[in-house]
Amino acid sequence: MSGRRVHVVRRDLLLAAVREAGRISRAELGRRTGMARMTVTGLVTELLAAGLLAEQEAAADGGRAGRPARSLTLGPAAGGVVGALVTTDGVRVAAADLTGAVRAERHDPDTGLDTLAALIAECEAEAGGRTWATVAGFATAPTADPQQYLGRRIIVRTVAELSLLGEVGYGVATGQSDVCYLRIGTGIDCGLLLGGVLHHGATGAAGQIGHVQMDEIGPFCRCGHRGCLETIASTPAVLAAVETPYGGAVAGRPRITAARAVALARHDAAAERVLADAGRMIGRVVADLANTINPGLVVLDGPLVEPDGPIVTAVRETVQRYAQPEVAASTGILVGTLGSRAGLLGALFAGLRATPAGRGSRTLARSVVSPVSLASPEPAPSAPATSVAAPMVAAPMVAVPVVTVSPGERERAVRREILVEALRESGPTARSDLVKATLLPRPAVYELLAGLVHDGIAERCAPAETRAGRPSPYFRLATSSALRTGIEIGGSGVRVIVADGAGQVRYSGFMPSVLSGDARPLMRAAAGFVLDLLREHGDRPGPDTRFAVSVPAPVHPVTGRFGERSVLPMFSGYSPGDDIAAVLGRPVQVINNGHLAALAETRRGAALGARDVLYLSADQYAGAGLITGGRLHPGAIGYAGEVGHLNVREVGPFCICGRRGCLTPFLSPAYFAALHDRLPGDGPPTEERLLALAAAGDRPVQRALLDAGRLIGRTATPLVTVFNPAVVVVGGRFTEPGTFVVDGVRESLLRHCSPAAAAALTVVPATLGRDAEALGAIESLS
Repeated sequence: MSGRRVHVVRRDLLLAAVREAGRISRAELGRRTGMARMTVTGLVTELLAAGLLAEQEAAADGGRAGRPARSLTLGPAAGGVVGALVTTDGVRVAAADLTGAVRAERHDPDTGLDTLAALIAECEAEAGGRTWATVAGFATAPTADPQQYLGRRIIVRTVAELSLLGEVGYGVATGQSDVCYLRIGTGIDCGLLLGGVLHHGATGAAGQIGHVQMDEIGPFCRCGHRGCLETIASTPAVLAAVETPYGGAVAGRPRITAARAVALARHDAAAERVLADAGRMIGRVVADLANTINPGLVVLDGPLVEPDGPIVTAVRETVQRYAQPEVAASTGILVGTLGSRAGLLGALFAGLRATPAGRGSRTLARSVVSPVSLASPEPAPSAPATSVAAPMVAAPMVAVPVVTVSPGERERAVRREILVEALRESGPTARSDLVKATLLPRPAVYELLAGLVHDGIAERCAPAETRAGRPSPYFRLATSSALRTGIEIGGSGVRVIVADGAGQVRYSGFMPSVLSGDARPLMRAAAGFVLDLLREHGDRPGPDTRFAVSVPAPVHPVTGRFGERSVLPMFSGYSPGDDIAAVLGRPVQVINNGHLAALAETRRGAALGARDVLYLSADQYAGAGLITGGRLHPGAIGYAGEVGHLNVREVGPFCICGRRGCLTPFLSPAYFAALHDRLPGDGPPTEERLLALAAAGDRPVQRALLDAGRLIGRTATPLVTVFNPAVVVVGGRFTEPGTFVVDGVRESLLRHCSPAAAAALTVVPATLGRDAEALGAIESLS
């Protein structure tokens, strides 16, 4: 970490502590941030001179002897942020200070960039101080680049994304980290918050739920496809259907407004049915997203949406019917509370998170609890520190845990992390260069490096280059020698791969087995097999040995338990990690197989380097895994990627999950029985026989696999349209005879996905084969 970055991090921490406290002394700043007294004094002097802080004399209260300490507050130049929204209703601009209180707000019905620039200037002048961030949302693409036109840096988001952030920061979704926001308006737009991070998609086209194809021969949509959701359930489509009994449109425009339609639906059966049908169509897509992206909360918004109205009720009922039982029970479906102001408040919220105080709040929260990483993944958005001025909704305070270590210990922990981050960024580095890069005192660097070496975090290494003069020792982050073991528990057996600390595979093994009604004995048998494999190669579990297990069922990302009503009865109601750890004598982490295969293909295989990836497993146990922004996305309760249990046909065959018409039965060997019947004497249909026929050139079987790929792709279309991955990796046993399934998936996705999602989509076969899940388990331990 460079010296400049160290300075910025400390400044941000200081500003965050002052903002959250409102008024604070220098001594308390040191205790709150863990900085040394001299560091606090230097930063405070700098910030006072810049006007970012102000200092006031404290009144004596008789509680303590001596001169009362001065208190620090945000200064007159602390400034704030600007949020803007450009929609068909005009331009709305607001400015808020660093506490989140709105200081100015303007509206103009004109939608031009000149109007936007003028309103921003007016709000900045009224609010005063520095503008740290400007965030703008556009309902339609602006006529020119806003940054160039306005001559400033602007963070541009969609209106749906900003409305989502508004509900997270100030509305019904406060505190949630996995949220799907839907606004039913002229179109149907969606914003996604996944693991606390706004998801934009590989090409910025994530959230286009309105362009999920519902009817292949339906009316044309503005995107060029037929039968998109918004042609059926958007506000114009619904109003056109509601007005039909009342004489049709006048001059091509509906005579019935959204408010009138909502009022009619309260007592008119036809109007109620139209809105309910729209809700059912929306609910089908929401159910698919609940099963595959698995948000904890779905927020519905728009002029036709009211609490417990026909649309909301129909969406809830449809999700209950088509989502997995445990998913349906855990997915909240609520109505947005901020109305037309959601997007503007979201713009302010996004801007506040980009300020020094916003960045410092996140760093402070991490470092107070455990000062070990200044670069850990971004947590769920936290609301601004103080309540905002009416009519905005009050935002909760950011809780700052009580510091339980001394300021000196805190400062040392921060310095240690700064040094670790510098080694992580630069690799092998001379000790003298570390002093220059971190701007830490030379004796402190020497002492901290010695401690890092002692703790096994850093190690001495050969010089990266030859220099004149007395050589300075080089250091790098240590490579652990501890074993990392990936364990896959699947339908055919247990696969184990053992790697060294750097992730290099050392050896592997496989134990055939069959899943039964009770999988717990298999868990213990798998652990015993791991011990035998380690002993066979002269190893044994040590205190640093780490284990990760892949299982073919959803696992809760926090508790590590299977759900009480999981998709497979043999994987329900218990913690698999407990059974395996009891045999291994070491803790284990357990993750769903699709998630781990996605992680492995992203880090080692076909999607290497991509940051938004969908992995599809094409075999009789279809599944999927999602990588968003380079991070594994398990979903709110671990159900992300359950494409095998998306509904394909209402009256289809029974599935192992107990429902009819899921994708999985259409991929089982029994479904291909007719292909086996052509060859008498071959016995009952099996996956192995089907794949052998395809590999031998049997054209009907190869065509069947192509059709299976088309079905998988068509079923996954809503997920791909909304998630917007850069790469879809197709793995599973059906890919072994050739590219038939991959070609079918590609054909369906390119045909049925929204043009924006399909434009830059790459569909490729997996490269890691049957080792993908175990390798993903190893990657999850890094």
